[in-house]
Amino acid sequence: MAASIRGRPSRSIRMRGRNDSGEENVPLDLSRDPSDNLREILQNVAKQQGVSNMRKLGHLNNFIKLLCSAGHSEEKLGFTHEEIIICEVSTYSLLNEAKEVRAAGLRSLRYLIRDSVILQKVLRLQVDYLIARCIDIQQSNEVERTQALRLVRKMITVNALLFPSSVTNSLIAVGNDGLQERDRMVRACIAIICELALKNPVAVAQRGGLSTILKNVMDCQLSRINEALVTTILHLLNHPHTRQYVRSDVELEQILAPYTDFHYRHNADTEEGQLKEDREARFLASKMSIVASFRSWSGIINLCKTGNSGIQSLIGLLCIPNMEVRKGLLEVMYDIFRLPMPVVTEDFIEALISVDPSRFQDSWRLSDGFVASEAKVILPHRARSRPDLMDNYLALVLSAFIKSGLLEGLVEVITSSEDNLSVPATILLGELLHMANTILPQSHSHHLHCLPTLINKAASFDIPQEKRLRASAAVNFLKRFHEKKKRGPKPNSLYLDHIIRKSKASHYCKDQHFRPQRDIFVIKDSEDALMMNLRDSHILNHKENLDWNWVLIATILEWPNVNLRSNKDEQMHKFVRRLLFFYKPSSKLYASLDLDHSKARQLTVVGCQFIEFLLESEEVRGLTVRLNQFRLKHKGLLTALSQHYFLFVGTLSSHPHGVKMLEKCSVFQCLLNICTLKNQDQLLKLTVSTLDYSRDGLSRVILSKILTAAADNCRLYATKHLRVLLRANVEFFSNWGMELLVTQLHDRNKTISMEALDILDEACEDKANLHALIQMKPALTHLGDKGVLLLLRFLSIPKGFSYLNERGYVTKQLEKWQKEYNLKYVDMIEEQLNEALTTYRKPVDGDNYVRRSNQRLQRPNVYLPVHLYGQLVHDKTGCHLLEVQNVVPELSYTVRSPMLDKWEGIKQLKAALWALGNIGSSNWGLNLLQEEGVIPDIVLLAQNCEVLSIRGTCLYVLGLISKTRQGCDSLKQHGWDSVRHSRRTLWPVVPDDVEPQPNPPSLLSSVPSTLSLASDSTGSRHNSESESTQPSMYIMDNERLENCDLSDDPPMYMRPKYKDRSPFTLLASSRFRTRLLHSLSLSGKKLRSTSDLKGNVRGHGGEADTKRGRKRTVTEPSYTFGSSDVFPIYNDSPQCRQHSRSPRP
Repeated sequence: MAASIRGRPSRSIRMRGRNDSGEENVPLDLSRDPSDNLREILQNVAKQQGVSNMRKLGHLNNFIKLLCSAGHSEEKLGFTHEEIIICEVSTYSLLNEAKEVRAAGLRSLRYLIRDSVILQKVLRLQVDYLIARCIDIQQSNEVERTQALRLVRKMITVNALLFPSSVTNSLIAVGNDGLQERDRMVRACIAIICELALKNPVAVAQRGGLSTILKNVMDCQLSRINEALVTTILHLLNHPHTRQYVRSDVELEQILAPYTDFHYRHNADTEEGQLKEDREARFLASKMSIVASFRSWSGIINLCKTGNSGIQSLIGLLCIPNMEVRKGLLEVMYDIFRLPMPVVTEDFIEALISVDPSRFQDSWRLSDGFVASEAKVILPHRARSRPDLMDNYLALVLSAFIKSGLLEGLVEVITSSEDNLSVPATILLGELLHMANTILPQSHSHHLHCLPTLINKAASFDIPQEKRLRASAAVNFLKRFHEKKKRGPKPNSLYLDHIIRKSKASHYCKDQHFRPQRDIFVIKDSEDALMMNLRDSHILNHKENLDWNWVLIATILEWPNVNLRSNKDEQMHKFVRRLLFFYKPSSKLYASLDLDHSKARQLTVVGCQFIEFLLESEEVRGLTVRLNQFRLKHKGLLTALSQHYFLFVGTLSSHPHGVKMLEKCSVFQCLLNICTLKNQDQLLKLTVSTLDYSRDGLSRVILSKILTAAADNCRLYATKHLRVLLRANVEFFSNWGMELLVTQLHDRNKTISMEALDILDEACEDKANLHALIQMKPALTHLGDKGVLLLLRFLSIPKGFSYLNERGYVTKQLEKWQKEYNLKYVDMIEEQLNEALTTYRKPVDGDNYVRRSNQRLQRPNVYLPVHLYGQLVHDKTGCHLLEVQNVVPELSYTVRSPMLDKWEGIKQLKAALWALGNIGSSNWGLNLLQEEGVIPDIVLLAQNCEVLSIRGTCLYVLGLISKTRQGCDSLKQHGWDSVRHSRRTLWPVVPDDVEPQPNPPSLLSSVPSTLSLASDSTGSRHNSESESTQPSMYIMDNERLENCDLSDDPPMYMRPKYKDRSPFTLLASSRFRTRLLHSLSLSGKKLRSTSDLKGNVRGHGGEADTKRGRKRTVTEPSYTFGSSDVFPIYNDSPQCRQHSRSPRP
């Protein structure tokens, strides 16, 4: 490669296009015979003298026009391809002294190479050496080198197996040395090497190109590029045919070097003054590549294999007192587990607040997503019958790290580091313990041992005092962390809180804002007490409104004495008049305060209480607020408390007397008039977000008008607000909300219609909403594949099945799914997983360009898409239809006889696995799988398949099979344990009827490929038998949860009615003191496993699973359970122990 670097041309020259390159405009008559035109072009290009370079450039461009017009046929052109290559390209163009002519020759050659035949002729004439020369040339020749790289990519596209080694060497040379020489083409060359490695790995591996890729991984600090480079290596590790080219023990683990080698230098000639900056850059690049590796099955399996694995090397570093490495590794762990990194601080509370999901985000502003964005984060998804595949993934990674000693390593960091490291380590430990209790099986709860380790350090006097104090502080911090988790996320804005409190179905029965303060003022209901509160509130004799005691004012407004609201007392009358004057818009006392005022939230809450107080009073004349009193400029709405007047209007709209007052004052009419005005986005957002829709009336009329008549932005926001109302469980949503959503499906804006479709898909998780949708019989097929999938949900209940079956839709869909939709389903799932786990972003409609983002989503959800077979097996009739169609035997044959040599065969196998998994997600379908005896075959693939991504698919599929009690019992016979509690059970109770195992399995020595998880409810939730036999020890459905009388400290819509089984309860609950002390004295003793069910329960499950013959037709299943998360884990059976000793699980 040329070592000399000429001066770069000026920007104006570099940015100049072909039309401004100085070429002469040579006329081309396309009406002439193509052979005559080509002869003239070749004669002018081949002339040594008499034709200027700029004229040759014009003829070469005419050659491209001729090819586009006449085609590539030798008969039409009158010359053979060899003659054209020799005469035009190699001899006279690529050897010309002018770089513009050489670039035009490369461009002409790119247009000429159309298929493998022409490419072979080019290589036979050894033109590839000239192409390599153009790549490895002076860097100032950017035009020429750009055309050369475009030609190289065309050669790969036509036939990568014919790619010449000469060009490969040039690309690798630029990739190795380009950064040191500040070559602007280095990234383009690396990208081409990656593309070639995917299509012709032999050519790259033999020339050392894989080492070049890994070297550039450590040079790149852009996440999307770093991820693309690492993913190339991981793709080669996935398949046995390409795995041989990668030395996984050596090459892949290069990405760990900045952490594992304390004296790591990426470049030997790095100056001493730049070492710190260079080391930070390598830490960042290494972190990105490690995280990207843990986003793929091949990366997880190779980094977590038994022996001296990469994950053990990383975790072992936590015990070494190197603060720089510890800090970097904590950042890696936060990224791997999709957790927000707390701010750097020594204050635990400040750090905890910084990672609170309820903390304010910029997207929640009125000018942005407002309440719709906030509710999507705060309120839980309505999914009950579909698993979240991200739970599967996180449980897999979590089990691998726990087995490798991550929790013990974090304890060491907590007790032996400064506060700025101890605090984030404590939060990470709490998050992982909480996550483990939620998504890991009880039999694998040995992660609880880290708490006795921490408490031992807190109570031991054999260690330095500093460590003991840090351990003791960490115990207290974990207790506070646990309490925060118990409370769950709370609404940040008063608007979302208003919606939740006013919802009949929510558990916000009382105001939550000042309950702790009000509890201080619990006093007797007497006149003296009331007068004392009136006097101490300073409202009667103090003119400074903000100095009033607003806590006491709120207490008075909530006073239980009914006589208080008669306003007969003179002092109470003065109290009401003063409050009215303060809140009256024309007084500009409340309305002019800034939104970020320290008392803004308190004043608004008291204002809403005052509205409710007046609505219950005998005299409400002072409450008649007219809209023109608070119709403000947009600037006022964004910055002042005047926007909170809409909360007052919303409070009025939730009360019958308030509705009458709003009608009397023509407030509703004014809001209706605003709906059609332009540039009123903020007013309409506030209107939509504050009105109460629990009663039929003008509020719903206003919402309906905004949904149909407002501007696009407002219609989109109103549509998104319907999701807020759905998740807040607004009363009778199935009666009116579903109708509004169906109307939005026909909106002229596709973004709005697709948003409505997504909300409908979530709404159909509730059976009442699904029944309402079937009753409306909407048209959905015009919305593409997503519309078809929503229509398939009709099949899960008898009424919907009959509706579609009468129209012949079921039979047609069965044919389509067998031909193409099963394969499409694989693409759909993998695209969603890629978008959630990587920087990949789904292409925009009509654009095949793969987009990437520099930011990853913190905790995305990937709910399993609807599958035709999965919906049919919810009912006996649909299951019988699958049996008649012989679906399961055909899919089982694909599983037992996979064709893994080609990607088409791998995709067929994945399609069969997903189909079988969806069939096995209910008891009806599980019977079919057991009769066919295919479950052992899926288990075998999960353990031993050479294509690593197939193992991952099998784990997801086993999670689907284990959604039912019967499925769990069947998998138990094959050595898999399961979690048997709901996704919403944050603190699950261990059932009493479990038999202990002698030792908890040490299974996770082969962790990564043997863990599978399912999601929250059984697939047979809609089955009649599931509703009558679900045991309360395992689940609590939302319907049952909604009727619970719970305490009102935390937000009720998030709090489950379960006994707390978090590890942190060990610190606070007296019933566990004996067990705790026993564990401290016998720290080496392992906990008893509690996952194996007793005989009578277990016997219902999977006897037919071990026999291949069909002994019966589909019959009513014997047992199921309703909404349970089940996570099967391969147990420590003899065959597992033998298997775990192999390099790849």
